[in-house]
Amino acid sequence: MYKYFQPWFVIILVGLLTACANLPLQPISPQVSLADFRIVNLGVFSQNYKLRLRVKNPNSFPLPINHLNYQLHINDQEFTKGTSNQAVTIPASGEEFLDLEVASNLMRIIGQWSDLKTVLNQDFNYRLSGNINVIEGGPQLPFEHKGNIPLLWNDS
Repeated sequence: MYKYFQPWFVIILVGLLTACANLPLQPISPQVSLADFRIVNLGVFSQNYKLRLRVKNPNSFPLPINHLNYQLHINDQEFTKGTSNQAVTIPASGEEFLDLEVASNLMRIIGQWSDLKTVLNQDFNYRLSGNINVIEGGPQLPFEHKGNIPLLWNDS
C-alpha cells in the first residue's frame, strides 16, 4: 500500500506548493512622513502650502502607488486633508517623495499667539495619517506618523 500512496503524496504536495506560489504577496504598509512644509502664499483668510511627503517602502518588492488619502493635524488640530492621484512606484526597500500643494488656514491654529514671527520660527507637532491604494479597487494600506517640523527654516 505504501508504494501506491507515495506518488499521490508527491503530486498533492507539488500542487499545494504551486498554488501557494501564485498567491499575491500581502504588502506591508509604507512609512509616510512629512519631509518638508513650505509656505507658498500668505493671505489673510487662506494660505497656500507645499507639502513634501517621504514614502518609504519596507517591502522586498516595488510598491506601485496610484492613490493616496491623507489628513494632516498640526498641534492636534486638523490642518488639511485631501487626496492625491499622483502615480509613483516606490522601489523595493527604497523611498520616493510626493509633492502636494494644499490650501488651509494656519491662522486659526496659531491665532492665539500675538507674535507671528516667533510662532512661525518654532517647531510644530504634526500627525500625518491616511491610506494608500496600490491596486485599483484593491485593499488600502493605512499609515500614520507623528513628528515635529518647523514652519520656516533659517537658510543661513
